[in-house]
Amino acid sequence: MSRLMASTAIDIWPDEAIEAMHLASMALLERAGVKVESPAARGLFLAAGCALSAADRVLVPRAVVDDAVAACPASYSLAARDPERSLVLDAEPGVTYVHNMGGARDVIDSRTGAGRRARLSDQIRACRVMHSLVNQSQVTSLWQPEDVPDVLEPLYSYLVLAHETDKAIGGPGISHPFQARYLQEMAAVVTGADGSNDVYPVDLAFSPVSPLVLGGEVTDALVAQVRRGGAIIEILPCPAAATTAPGALSAALAQQNAEVLAGVVLTQLAAPGTPVYYGPRLSAVDPRSGVVVSGTPETGVASVAAVLLARRYGLACDCYGPCSDSKVVDAQFGYERAVNALLGVAARPRLLSGIGEMQAGVGSCLEVLVIDDEVLNNVFYALAERPWDADALDVEAMVDGVLSGRGFLGTRHTRRYIRSEFVTPLLSYRGGLNEWLASGRAGVADLAGEKVAALVGREPLGLPDDLLEELCGLIARCAAEIGVREYPDPRRALGL
Repeated sequence: MSRLMASTAIDIWPDEAIEAMHLASMALLERAGVKVESPAARGLFLAAGCALSAADRVLVPRAVVDDAVAACPASYSLAARDPERSLVLDAEPGVTYVHNMGGARDVIDSRTGAGRRARLSDQIRACRVMHSLVNQSQVTSLWQPEDVPDVLEPLYSYLVLAHETDKAIGGPGISHPFQARYLQEMAAVVTGADGSNDVYPVDLAFSPVSPLVLGGEVTDALVAQVRRGGAIIEILPCPAAATTAPGALSAALAQQNAEVLAGVVLTQLAAPGTPVYYGPRLSAVDPRSGVVVSGTPETGVASVAAVLLARRYGLACDCYGPCSDSKVVDAQFGYERAVNALLGVAARPRLLSGIGEMQAGVGSCLEVLVIDDEVLNNVFYALAERPWDADALDVEAMVDGVLSGRGFLGTRHTRRYIRSEFVTPLLSYRGGLNEWLASGRAGVADLAGEKVAALVGREPLGLPDDLLEELCGLIARCAAEIGVREYPDPRRALGL
């Protein structure tokens, strides 16, 4: 990390602030504790030396937290179907892998803001676009389609992702233990990984309920999964400052940190050495209405703190980046996304979420996916170090350009640097006004729509027949196990 980037993160949240939030989290776990609704999970906490409070909450001593953090592996990999696209996850500042937001409900019209419920065909189109995005390394379920049974939706969505991309796949949201089990089996079929040699086929997210509640069914699913092994676990709390978390941002961050650590403790008590990472999703609220917002700069500021807290524990972090509360693609949409993407990347998290997010996470649209790719294109350029060595600062070449009278464009020095030193747009218009007026475009949403049409029109990557057969068979087996008799034929759902 460059000195400038390091000071940017420290200036927002200095080391003293991170340590103060850590200590507040420890005190919160010791004094307020965690409500643990699963008897099995509660038994694990109590056996480790935790105690029950008078309010029937599990009080977690610092020593238990310290032991759990120490048991977490420092580095591991999430496998992709293409091994070259696998992701190495650790806490160190370095490459940031970008993925899309997950689990949106609605497909949004980028120009009017009107929404409709997403269908599996939307998931297919979105994944085809995301497979082609330059700055996206991991793909997860953008929507929760309404035209497949809810309990089978994560499996159908994973099938779509596996069919459309060979990038690393992020596990869809989990509500039931059987979903985690079948998703892990599907991912093992696609990637060939099983957790050996610290390479895992899937990561699965489990969310505490704010403030400081480990819900019964989700927690049972977490315990069952980590005991089975073979998957990476993300602890994904979603507190909202001033409603389900305190109004002071540092206090809200401390509570979120305590919620992550409670999940880390449970993970390591169930199976020491399980790979686990930090998934902060703290939101703010509009003080005038109490409505949860995401596009305000509190999101990016909180992301920086979360990355630094995660790094303190040696955990990889998956924080938020581009996001907006705007209802359409407009100027507000642009400046909110740019600020939060820049803040989100500044601390160099290992994972950055948010591509495709719209209307504070209610929905998404395909145009936003390609716009976000351009936003991140500019952010990564802005934060990259530029050369200032003797070759770049070639004084002889500079003098020649000044004295020759021909300018610099024709010099060998400029020709050597002009492509590497200037950002290459992925979407932005760089032509003249007359050409723009003649095109009939009204704005960037029109440009994005043209690019989306080209990407969606590409042939799908597809799956080998044997892998496709296995995945479809797993969906059928899961449906039979849980008693779902009517469900779409997976092959037809893919358009095959």
